[in-house]
Amino acid sequence: MKTRLTLAGILALCACQAGPTGGPDGPGNGCTTDITACAHSDGCCPAGCDASSDNDCSQSCGNGVLDKNETCDPQGSCPQTCSDADVCTADVMTGSAANCNVACSHSPITSCAPQDGCCPAGCSNANDSDCPPPPGTALADRLQVSTVTAAAGVISGVSNYRIWGSSSLGVGPVYTVPFADCGTLVAYTTGTVAAPRARVARLDPQDKLVTTYDLGAFTVRGLAAEPDGHFAVLLWDQSTNPKSLKVSRFDARGAAGWSTSLNDTLAAPTDFGIGESRLEFGGGRYGAYFHVHGISGFANGHEGDALHWLDAATGNRTLGWNWGCSHSMSELLRFSPAANAMLAVCVTDCYPGTSGTNFATDAIGGLYLEKATKVRDFNGACNGSVAAELGSAAVGATGWKLVFNGHRNAATNGQSSYNPSTMNQDIGFVSVGNNKMPGSIVWLTSTSGNEANSSIARWQPMGDSSEQYVVGWSSGSTFRLSRVSGTGTFLENPVDLSTAKWGHRDDPFRTHLNGDIVWAWFDAAGSTNLKFARLRSGGSATCAKL
Repeated sequence: MKTRLTLAGILALCACQAGPTGGPDGPGNGCTTDITACAHSDGCCPAGCDASSDNDCSQSCGNGVLDKNETCDPQGSCPQTCSDADVCTADVMTGSAANCNVACSHSPITSCAPQDGCCPAGCSNANDSDCPPPPGTALADRLQVSTVTAAAGVISGVSNYRIWGSSSLGVGPVYTVPFADCGTLVAYTTGTVAAPRARVARLDPQDKLVTTYDLGAFTVRGLAAEPDGHFAVLLWDQSTNPKSLKVSRFDARGAAGWSTSLNDTLAAPTDFGIGESRLEFGGGRYGAYFHVHGISGFANGHEGDALHWLDAATGNRTLGWNWGCSHSMSELLRFSPAANAMLAVCVTDCYPGTSGTNFATDAIGGLYLEKATKVRDFNGACNGSVAAELGSAAVGATGWKLVFNGHRNAATNGQSSYNPSTMNQDIGFVSVGNNKMPGSIVWLTSTSGNEANSSIARWQPMGDSSEQYVVGWSSGSTFRLSRVSGTGTFLENPVDLSTAKWGHRDDPFRTHLNGDIVWAWFDAAGSTNLKFARLRSGGSATCAKL
């Protein structure tokens, strides 16, 4: 069997290889694999050489004209990768943009080997982990974890209001999105809270680092990508007064495009000790949904959330709302192609559910869709304390699937209605239709302990067309994975993970183009080891050649 997943191929950076006659990707650069040294008149200009040390190098690189010894000019036109969108070829880049002589070659992969992305003819999952797992393979046996070196140590997490109080998130948010070439983008922040640096790592389809984009002295607060390779990042700027958010869009090569401020005179994202932020793409626009602090009018001094829309092509902004749930304690935003719509979800400790003015006896929290449609009441105190927390939303066969942690007993009013030492948190699952109306909650756990950090993604393994989802959560320091049907019935019971975890409230799971589920995390603040997990579906995808 020969499986071609039509993913981007392996990028191998070596000294020189493409032959002098070139090939389908363009002209060659006169080099062979064994030429690594700078030498005159051997026909090859290896990376790191120049015209003074090797007369085979261009003397006019950068003038915008394709001259002798060049394959690309200007330098910005040189390929950044040599992907031919075929995972069963070894893609080799030779030369360098600095010398205007980048060339690509592609040789078939024929041997059985793990984690090269290809399942050649005659191989199987028994001798090549890139071959599709047999139908029915358990989730734990599909899990593959790799480590990527980050640009610098990841930022520490802030203290954030969670269940009836606040606690540290440990590590700053990590955002994962599939990329058009079947690679993955992972956004994170390095440095310190006082001196942050926004980063986006681009991984290839084999989960190896291609490059890391440095986006400046900002904190990353969201990441989303488009089918053509454009992507956008939600960036928090602490240098402005008040502190502010903007959405910046980049092309597939990481070149900056438009950047749009999300400033509003009513409320501003002054801190993320309450709530969080999400960025999503769908229907030709980006949605940014985030916690805000009131700075004027009726909202002054209070905590809420805001939703802004940005046209993907122009960056033009329109307002969804500038004051939604209040206090908005956690937020989600997800686009459903079936519904052709975004769904905004919040957990609030007070409004819109509270009707009285004596919070000591009247306060009530809840989980809401689109700031108004109640899924369920939860104990709340109108002071930052609430007995529920959002986990993640997945694109459903229709509409959405939502998971969260909350106290499953019926909610009661008042600021003394919940006691975290005697009351617990379980994981809930709810379906939301294309009309944005919720179904009944299905409780996935019923333990006496506390579950949290839930996540969900659509699961479509090869050989099984039934509607199903992978759901994960934490219980103390233990992280678990399970598989459920479209109605929340367990198809595979929870299993404890020993090699994978995810961040607190990161909404981490994403379904990749070929049906795999991926996510990323750091084990601790300051770490440079970016961990990347992949649940292998055995599926295939058609990927863009960027």
